[in-house]
Amino acid sequence: MIRLALAFLLAWLLAACAAAPKPASERIVLLPNEDGRPSAVVVTRRDGKSVELNRPYAAAMLGGAAIATATLSAADVGSNYAALLAVQPPRVKSYTLYFEYNRTALTADSQREIERILVEAAVTPAAEIDVIGHTDTKGGLEFNDNLGRSRAQYVAGLMQQRGFERARLSVQSRGEREPLVPTPDETDEPRNRRVEIRLR
Repeated sequence: MIRLALAFLLAWLLAACAAAPKPASERIVLLPNEDGRPSAVVVTRRDGKSVELNRPYAAAMLGGAAIATATLSAADVGSNYAALLAVQPPRVKSYTLYFEYNRTALTADSQREIERILVEAAVTPAAEIDVIGHTDTKGGLEFNDNLGRSRAQYVAGLMQQRGFERARLSVQSRGEREPLVPTPDETDEPRNRRVEIRLR
């Protein structure tokens, strides 16, 4: 999703930087995801013609009767658009901590990870930090919303103790609504009992 947004940003900046942009000068390039996950974007012109870009560095040129496509090399994109790539917004950095069943206590593995995460987060430039609590599907919606919030507040408290400013922390709960692993209702799934820390 981040890379899709960057592709749109790249297209917008290309158009904005041209002195007298013409349809032929508009080019959209799909940048790869940092983690290697596949992504795609559908490019649609005002006349309704469209094309899907679904490979890293796939490009669409919007001039002419048809939309021309090509696949660029990473080196070409890096050299031709170095100035645009340099002004990309910083990528969202994300960490996940896991919790014991029905509690705000970290699992043993996450207790070992929390120190590394806090040290790394402290030196990562970020204007805002989202701390988002999640649960599995055991229990009711209201109970799980409160449990997710308690987990997020617990992690935010740890961060504040380490010098993170409260004004930078956004504490939220998704309860059981956004499972990492989709399950039926009333399912005990340890990977869904988590807090996500997103630095952006």
